Amino acid sequence: MDSKGRRGTNGSFKRSSIKRSASSGSQKVHRVWIEKTFQKRECIQIIPSKDATRCSCGQLVTQHTTIPPGAKEEGAPLIQLEVQPPERWSPLKHTQTSPTDAYGVIEFQGGGHVNKAMYIRVSYDSKPDSLLHLMVKDWQLELPTLLISVHGGLQNFDLPPKLKQVFGKGLIKAAVTTGAWIFTGGVSTGVIRHVGDALKDHSSKSRGKVCAIGIAPWGIIENKEDLIGRDVTRSYQTMSNPLSKLSVLNSSHSHFILSDNGTTGKYGAEVRLRRQLEKHIALQKINTRLGQGVPVVCLILEGGPNVISIVLESLKEEPPVPVVVCDGSGRASDIISFAHKYCEEDGLVSESVKDQLLVTIQKTFNYSRSQAQQIFLMVMECMKKRALVGQRAETLSPGMTCFISMILFIQIHFPSMQQ
Repeated sequence: MDSKGRRGTNGSFKRSSIKRSASSGSQKVHRVWIEKTFQKRECIQIIPSKDATRCSCGQLVTQHTTIPPGAKEEGAPLIQLEVQPPERWSPLKHTQTSPTDAYGVIEFQGGGHVNKAMYIRVSYDSKPDSLLHLMVKDWQLELPTLLISVHGGLQNFDLPPKLKQVFGKGLIKAAVTTGAWIFTGGVSTGVIRHVGDALKDHSSKSRGKVCAIGIAPWGIIENKEDLIGRDVTRSYQTMSNPLSKLSVLNSSHSHFILSDNGTTGKYGAEVRLRRQLEKHIALQKINTRLGQGVPVVCLILEGGPNVISIVLESLKEEPPVPVVVCDGSGRASDIISFAHKYCEEDGLVSESVKDQLLVTIQKTFNYSRSQAQQIFLMVMECMKKRALVGQRAETLSPGMTCFISMILFIQIHFPSMQQ
């Protein structure tokens, strides 16, 4: 597998340029490096959960195979062991690693033409420098001049048509003009579905492909069995099963990193890997003379309580990561936007605004007063760095500020975004 993808003159990534390596020798070296560097994880011990039919890893007990102590080699016989006494499930303690068995090129089926994307299954604790090496050397992506990390609601939600258009145009214009990478959760639900729609609309009008990298948990992917294979091209159906709790990959992305912690049907495996990779990319010098690293911007669309945690973590990074909030998209975004609008320069709010926020948090998340109080305190922590939440982008390099400003606190009435 060898991607010859090059960034076009407009800073985009050309998806059509994905092709196989012509040299069998280099391909063999490439495979050896990947399978030596990246691993998969499989649960090897049944730990009872609240659901008696499933292990704590999420796998059905009837489909769960376990490995006896000492049988650590790949290909060792699998046998069913007795269920162990209750204990807390841990990926480090209850999973076994082995060389990754899923990487290559995805060919998305459905639609007018076949979309292609590079992909790899990796352990959730993979080293970020190895991942970046894969992306730059093997996938042949140019180091970005900006990283836009998109977060928001995982469940499907609607946006007002005009706001959806403004959001999509702002995101794509920022990415194309600056040569940015876009990081998302990779699956075709919630906020990622809206990002995918924007990418799809762009690709239908331009030959250039925005570099959109989906970082998803391996265990929540629908039809993941179709992706098994080393250095392969695999067809992938994007029709989702309405009865399934799993999610299909979004076909508008150009690359996928599938994070595996041995769980099935659960989110979480991607969180640490994505955060560490973003931090590592931010340290890369794109201007050696000025010692400037890659700027990172956190983009928020809708979202639940966990998104407010992500905002706070971003603002507490060193250096802090500016947060872009899409006002009017709902839930977490609107709560942060409201607090930002009515807080003072010192980040504090009046008693009346506090009461409004608490009531809004309770209604939005169906929380008790005490639960709402905890979220309120997190929002107030965010407001201590309110200068990084809004239309200021001083932390970004000259030349990017104007483009990032177009997606900071996106509102329908911004005339510059609707041209």
